[in-house]
Amino acid sequence: MVFDPKDLSLEDEISFYCYKGIVCFNKCCYDVKLVLSPYDLLRLKRNLKISTSEFIERYGEFYIGEVTQLPVISINMNPYDYSCPFLSEPEGCKVYPDRPSACRIYPLARYFAENEKGEKVELYKIIRETHCKGHYEKRPIKVREYLEEQGLPVYHRFNDLWGEVVLKRQKFSQIPLTGELLDLIYLMAYDLEELREEIKNNSLPYFTQEDLKLSDEELLEKSLKIIRDEILTEENLNW
Repeated sequence: MVFDPKDLSLEDEISFYCYKGIVCFNKCCYDVKLVLSPYDLLRLKRNLKISTSEFIERYGEFYIGEVTQLPVISINMNPYDYSCPFLSEPEGCKVYPDRPSACRIYPLARYFAENEKGEKVELYKIIRETHCKGHYEKRPIKVREYLEEQGLPVYHRFNDLWGEVVLKRQKFSQIPLTGELLDLIYLMAYDLEELREEIKNNSLPYFTQEDLKLSDEELLEKSLKIIRDEILTEENLNW
């Protein structure tokens, strides 16, 4: 894997097209490390109609981030051929409408940098891999249009919020997370079914019974903001 050196803005144009019938179809679905954001997991669980624990048992792996100590859930590849467990040859992705953001954004990589005014700017780079022939398709499209085509705006909104949680945790990374806080962050970020049960039982100080009326998306957004603003504080971590 190599990155094109050029930085791309949302208004820059790329030439790329992936479709069933291209010679490399499904080649990018093998031997990849797919780490899921909380919103990625929410969409996949809804598609599969399973709980968080069932997802981990069947398809994933749960571990603690080495630097942040935050919970991480990733997808395990099939051990016999290293394919994604959601790949169905030759048809393609079985969870395509709810595929993770990492799959949607390919062949782009997204990052942020500061411009000469010190302002945060959203930028992209093109990823080049030898197996991918989509770069040779004559279909010009702006980066912004490609992101919209792939359904990424809602993913970016939630993933950016989770990114703020990660950055906040990195700020206090020298303070270890207690098991109690780790369990709470896992519950609020990745296990909304169990979170709703805890809210019903009035077990959490951050929520009220009114929060049971929230959609999963609304509840996840509230949870991530609470983790960022109320749980990952120096005062709380040093308690």
